[in-house]
Amino acid sequence: MILQLNKWFAQFDLDIRKSKNARFMDQKVIPDVLSAVSECVLEFLGADIYKSFTKNDIWFSSYAQELITTSFNKPDLTEAKSEYDKFFAQPLKALAYAKILNEKKEGNTNYYSVNNCELLKYISLRERNALDFLYTYLEKVIEDSGLSYVFDSFFQQQDKHSFEVLRKTMFDFYKENTNIKKDYEPSRIFNKIINILAFKKKKKGSIKGSLSKTPIYLDEIRYNRVNWRDIGKEKGITREEFSKVLSENTSLEGYFKYSIQKAKKFVKLLHPFSEIHRFDQYPGSQAHHIFMESEFPEIADYPENIICITPNQHFCRAHPNNKTSVIDKDYQIICLLSKLDSIEMNHREGKEDYSLTDFIEVLNIGFKTDYFKKTMDYEELKHQIIKFSYHKS
Repeated sequence: MILQLNKWFAQFDLDIRKSKNARFMDQKVIPDVLSAVSECVLEFLGADIYKSFTKNDIWFSSYAQELITTSFNKPDLTEAKSEYDKFFAQPLKALAYAKILNEKKEGNTNYYSVNNCELLKYISLRERNALDFLYTYLEKVIEDSGLSYVFDSFFQQQDKHSFEVLRKTMFDFYKENTNIKKDYEPSRIFNKIINILAFKKKKKGSIKGSLSKTPIYLDEIRYNRVNWRDIGKEKGITREEFSKVLSENTSLEGYFKYSIQKAKKFVKLLHPFSEIHRFDQYPGSQAHHIFMESEFPEIADYPENIICITPNQHFCRAHPNNKTSVIDKDYQIICLLSKLDSIEMNHREGKEDYSLTDFIEVLNIGFKTDYFKKTMDYEELKHQIIKFSYHKS
């Protein structure tokens, strides 16, 4: 999909010096929000994908109400109006600048329509897709606007001097080329831009307006700032303690469940048929966690840990005698090998829907080991999964 994104952006000139548009990026244009707003747009439009809509249509839709209040644990959408105005307006403006949406102003109201349905759906499917979109989009805007040199210098040098040069250059650029003239607004936008790029490049970015001491983590570019994986990894808590954290933090719990459902939806779209049989007479209607969600919450939203299978495979084989609290260990190995086949086929087709590195992490967490190495290729992994399960049994 990165290739498709590059082809899409190659058609357009996104130079800010020409457009004078300061809203190509903003505070709320971050992966989880952009993905959620794109999802709300698609749900609102339904089958009439090309009809016109406004920010308020999306803002006050029943789907947005349920999604944002439950999954993001925010107030009713009729409250906190200033916050929600930005939550919906800013991503829509960015999508319009990226030509994913069309934008037309009538009076004081902006009207939108879908210009590229495929890319909008791609962004809506999961946070990682939205992140890849933003990274590719920002790189294009930066290149077209003649700013690549100062960003390249910062990411090569990674010191306070290059950070301050980049910061000043961007502030001056905004004041010279857009209607933003005060210092507080460029600072907020600058932090979002640099941290999205830094996370993808595994580099230092900006924390509270200063150069970060470490490479940027995903948590720094999320609206939901709590990263449940880091809770376990950094503090070394048990799964029981983890569950307690979830129950005590409704924001975390809501987004946790939302991320899992989104991952299941994503995998089911990729695999309409069982990933074990792969024939059209075996519809893959069940999204099954290979390593159970209740035991391994830290990998519960990994698509690499979710496999599409038939109801019989799910309730008779994966969970013997329909006991969903029990996993058949032998069938679990079949699921892992089949999932690895899906990942390999996806990769050979030139797609990037899965990460082999994430699959290896799933193996190590699920089996409570460090046996599986990131240097292993597909064939070696298949061999080692069988070897490991044989010795473990």
